[in-house]
Amino acid sequence: MKLSWQRQTVYPRHRFATSRGGLDEVETVVVRFEQDGIVGYGDIVPSALYGQTLEAAESVLQSCRELLDDDPFALESIVARLIARHDDQRATITGVESALYDWCGKKLGVPVWRMLGLDPPQIRTTFTIGVADPDLTRVKIDEALAAGYEALKIKVGVETDEQTLELIRSKFDGPLYLDANEAWTPAEAEERIRFLAQYRPTLIEQPLKRTDWEHLRGLRDLDVAPIFVDEDCERPADVVRLRDHVHGINIKLTKCGGIREALRMITLARGFGLQVMAGCFVSSSLAIAPAMQFASLLDHADLDGYLLLADDPWTGIACEGSVLSLGGQPGLGVVASPAAAIE
Repeated sequence: MKLSWQRQTVYPRHRFATSRGGLDEVETVVVRFEQDGIVGYGDIVPSALYGQTLEAAESVLQSCRELLDDDPFALESIVARLIARHDDQRATITGVESALYDWCGKKLGVPVWRMLGLDPPQIRTTFTIGVADPDLTRVKIDEALAAGYEALKIKVGVETDEQTLELIRSKFDGPLYLDANEAWTPAEAEERIRFLAQYRPTLIEQPLKRTDWEHLRGLRDLDVAPIFVDEDCERPADVVRLRDHVHGINIKLTKCGGIREALRMITLARGFGLQVMAGCFVSSSLAIAPAMQFASLLDHADLDGYLLLADDPWTGIACEGSVLSLGGQPGLGVVASPAAAIE
């Protein structure tokens, strides 16, 4: 059994920005698990929002070796040990779990989604238009529509919201997902959501800061659009806490700790009558592939992180218009491109 890793840098086609700031490149850690001549891969996409860094990820990986089992199929106990030891570094746990799932699927010769007993993954994703000046926004919209994307996600919560949304609605009449990334106070959020009703949003995501979550119920009851939480909902316990305050949750593997924890969140959400979305950060398709395994369980998907890149170093997720799908390739279903320099 051998666990190794290397850093990988990917670049968005255009600068990607939200109400919090922007980025021109993303550095991740590719995890490599090898046993019996078979190699499984996973990707760690740390987020400073959750106290995660590349250095912390590499430190955790050093200690992970002793926490892995001789049996890579013992995923439940392996993930439980990782969470018990490194609860605050769930992006790293996701990367390790992903590599193990990839290995297990390749060992059995089946895709991970089949191992989980799920239907073939196929779902429409949104395509994200980040915060930008009008000229770049226009370029992004034109590129998205020319590529056939049928649902757009717009980063809001800045002074140019009205200008951006007017521009978008002048060109696009389809589903519009609005994501504020914690931009508003409770009083501001009520006013802004009433104003945003004219743009016919499909849903509004994370309008409040995480500390203001108890005010979400009032926003939900405005009945302008379904209210979803992202930053507020990291782990299974958060689904229980938020069950009477929102219409739905956005699951990201970086914050919850991988496929197994995501499935627990989905089960809880369904029990409480909540809708479920899976989201992502700007990243390669290696980081998107784990969430694709349970795509058949989702109401909404925002899994466009790899579609925002100038060049994706991994291949395997098919995209036709807005529809993402995975075939029957074993494991996670993605492979490194020749130019990716993945060992």
